[in-house]
Amino acid sequence: MVSRRKVIIDLDAGTDDAWALLMLLRGEQRYGYEVIAITCVHGNTNVDDVSINVLRVLTAVGRTDIPVFKGAREPFITSPVPRTSYFHGVNGFGDIVFEKQVDARLVKPGHAAPELYRLLAANEGRVALIFVGPLTNLALCIKLHPEVLDLLGAEGLYVMGGNRHGVGNTTRSAEFNFYADPEAAHIVFQRVPPTCPITVLPWETCLTQAVSLPMSWRLDELGGAPDVNEAVRMLNAIERKLYGDRPNWMPCDAFLVAVFVDPSIVERSERFHVEIELHGAITRGQMVLDHLKARSTAKPAEGGEPKENVRIIDGINHDAFRQLCLMAAK
Repeated sequence: MVSRRKVIIDLDAGTDDAWALLMLLRGEQRYGYEVIAITCVHGNTNVDDVSINVLRVLTAVGRTDIPVFKGAREPFITSPVPRTSYFHGVNGFGDIVFEKQVDARLVKPGHAAPELYRLLAANEGRVALIFVGPLTNLALCIKLHPEVLDLLGAEGLYVMGGNRHGVGNTTRSAEFNFYADPEAAHIVFQRVPPTCPITVLPWETCLTQAVSLPMSWRLDELGGAPDVNEAVRMLNAIERKLYGDRPNWMPCDAFLVAVFVDPSIVERSERFHVEIELHGAITRGQMVLDHLKARSTAKPAEGGEPKENVRIIDGINHDAFRQLCLMAAK
């Protein structure tokens, strides 16, 4: 019997994280993988609320069997995102008042960073990693346990973040997840070995994908079906409050998870050498791509490994993504 692929998802639990998690959970049986842990990080809200939001989703769909670990509360150097700047509300879920409380004791003891190492070691590195928030937990894991780099293998690392053409959403030149902890992003892209393929879905791809997702489809068709699960009913109230007057729906993190769940969904991608800007007065946190691929920085390194260290996802199939969303909603 062939064992299923294993995957860990690290998130900062706003609403798009919730959709990403639902899609990942609902695809387990159909697409042949197993979610073995969920790790939480600062970002869309504080890490305590992140863990509660994750538990709300898991409780709603009866999956509290999956271990949840809290991780980094703050970035490496800079200050945490101010509460007044949280895009999804102070609690990450639109500040909706929930009638039912979840059991916070379901969060497992232990910090996410060493737990990542433990889980990778226990599975001999045969674990895919999906990161849809700031990369602090993975960078901490690398700093605490450098030997983890030997465990990162062909299952790959999937990241939602950064920008393809310098279009920002937090500053004029930086995307939120990377800007929230530029040093963490720098550590990850500098240290993860070529044996572990990195897939990045950047901000600009989210912008182009959202054009085909009217908010009316999200709320009335996807969320309005009579047989949607309890988590989607919860998200209906949150997203109607937060984004109901917007023309399009932009579930950034779910776009990335769709690429993991069904790789055939990718229509356009390209490989680049990627670095993170740390010092620019107006470009800190920007993901910089080496478009001049003939330069020495992009030529094969010693040992013959290519310097193009990242696959950038530029487009996914619109209809196939909708089908994955419908799967997640059941």
